[in-house]
Amino acid sequence: MTTIDDPPILAVSDELVGATRVVRCAGEIDLATVPQLRDRVSRLQVDGPPHLVIDLTGVTFIDSLGLGALIGAHKRARVLKGSLVLVPSEAATRVFAATALDRVFELRASVDEALAG
Repeated sequence: MTTIDDPPILAVSDELVGATRVVRCAGEIDLATVPQLRDRVSRLQVDGPPHLVIDLTGVTFIDSLGLGALIGAHKRARVLKGSLVLVPSEAATRVFAATALDRVFELRASVDEALAG
């Protein structure tokens, strides 16, 4: 269990694959780490290609603030006439199903599947 004094435990990396930016997340998306994710994704959407895949397969926990950041990215993708595809972990899949966001987000089982179409 983390405490407020512990450093954020979210690793975020990205790479360009063709015309799509793939963002890989590992760890927990919560109050302490969501600013890092939100800022990175926002910057990539505005400055980079309009198509984004967020790989959440390494995410072990996501709270309501994390969901809010993903919803913001989803809305931004629509405004920028781009796309946003999520590859959820088992934990994220449960949260998306419980909040009915699995009907809002475009979800794929793997990054390869997300890149294919």
